[in-house]
Amino acid sequence: MRHLAHTEAAVIWSFQRRLRITEYHYNTGHRIRYIFHTILLNRKRNQYGLHIAVNVFDKGLKIMHLGSVLTNPNVRIGRDCSVHIGTAFVAQGVTDGAPVIGNDVVVGVGATVLGNILIADGIAIGAAALVNKSFEEEGIAIAGVPARKISDNGRKMWNRNKLL
Repeated sequence: MRHLAHTEAAVIWSFQRRLRITEYHYNTGHRIRYIFHTILLNRKRNQYGLHIAVNVFDKGLKIMHLGSVLTNPNVRIGRDCSVHIGTAFVAQGVTDGAPVIGNDVVVGVGATVLGNILIADGIAIGAAALVNKSFEEEGIAIAGVPARKISDNGRKMWNRNKLL
């Protein structure tokens, strides 16, 4: 059992490393290197279901488990965010408007964040939530279909409960 967890962590680390290398070459204008690393990144994306676009997440991305994660290239997600399996960050319908998510946000298993919305810092998004409107109050927890505020205990309380 321990070996499987180590393998999953190694795969996630390898994917994130490839993602950041590809972002570096894209941002510095190394066109040939960017194309080469995009090909390698696409192999990992297709193999593991981690369809995270370049330059979507700021530093400190934490993928909690190996599995499906989908992002629209126009999404912007802040620092130190945690993402669980089965999550999606997408535009709504035919519009180009995509979510903007703050720092220190945790996204639960199977959550979907869609449309031209804003999610404030420190929010905890519950499992299987459908977030289709903005939440600008920091440090709260949201859940449900459609999502609504369920408590004032956001990311900080999630981390504290996890340590207990």
